[in-house]
Amino acid sequence: MKRNRIIEATLSVIVCGALVAPAALAAVPALAASTPASVMAAAAAAQATPAAAVETPALKPAPVLVVSSYKTTKDRLLVGSAFTLTLNVRNETARRAENVVVSLASASSAGTGEAGAAAGGLTVLGTGNAKYLGQLRGKTTEAVSFKAVAGPGTPPGATTVPVTISFEYDGERHDLAYTIGLVFDRAAGLTVSAAEIPKTARVGKSFDASFELANSGSFTVPGMSMSVETTGGTVADANLFVGAFEAAAAETIDVSITPKKAGPMQVVLVAKYHDDFGRDKVYRSVHTVNVQGEPKATGDSTKTDTKEAKQDGNWLTRFFKALFGMGA
Repeated sequence: MKRNRIIEATLSVIVCGALVAPAALAAVPALAASTPASVMAAAAAAQATPAAAVETPALKPAPVLVVSSYKTTKDRLLVGSAFTLTLNVRNETARRAENVVVSLASASSAGTGEAGAAAGGLTVLGTGNAKYLGQLRGKTTEAVSFKAVAGPGTPPGATTVPVTISFEYDGERHDLAYTIGLVFDRAAGLTVSAAEIPKTARVGKSFDASFELANSGSFTVPGMSMSVETTGGTVADANLFVGAFEAAAAETIDVSITPKKAGPMQVVLVAKYHDDFGRDKVYRSVHTVNVQGEPKATGDSTKTDTKEAKQDGNWLTRFFKALFGMGA
């Protein structure tokens, strides 16, 4: 009887050290025959009773922070020239975000915040690549600015810059990754390395001038042509086609200039070329020549000669000059 009470109080039967469900007992005739009916019924009832549902707390959706817009201080971004990038970060939800940090970096490196860290070919100047905004309430926008520069090795054209917005909400940290696009251009390094041109000239008198143009940049300038223009004269041999102007190369143009009027005359060396996007660009170097008018006769010498001629024509004068040895 004691053995049967123990079995009746059990919801499952242990066979060879394993728990056996009532369905398994019924499937085995030998086990079903040796198991009391009350145990089988209790086990079946327990198995039919559903387990109590576990309540899962409702998830709170995190705020959504986006880069709503951005701008730069310069319309034309040049490789190697510093500029300021301003990002407008907006909280699109009504929920408040805490400890907001904006980084010019991917999510994997956003937490470094190292000064000068590169992001999409950019180098942040003066501060680290991460800026702390703090709290950002719902439906509000905050601006954050970075002073940056594209290094000399940055290729011209469109560049994608990764932006990571990190914040806390409901005790958890969230990272949102975005990218923005910037277009970079290269400035041609053109300089006049030598100029031979007089400071003064005369109207109608031609003079020679020579200009040497150097490419001090690190890349070839395509479609180069040179010419010389003036504001008050004519220029002979005024045009020179160069074509591809190699880096560290120099080209010379020699011209002859004839001033047409007196006064300051501007002599301008003009270099036309194409930039990295095929657009026409112009470089100018201005030089000034002071043009003087033709000299005017004073008339004094003519009057003197005429007076002396009249005196020599008087016979009395010639007599006394001959008498006293005053003759010419």
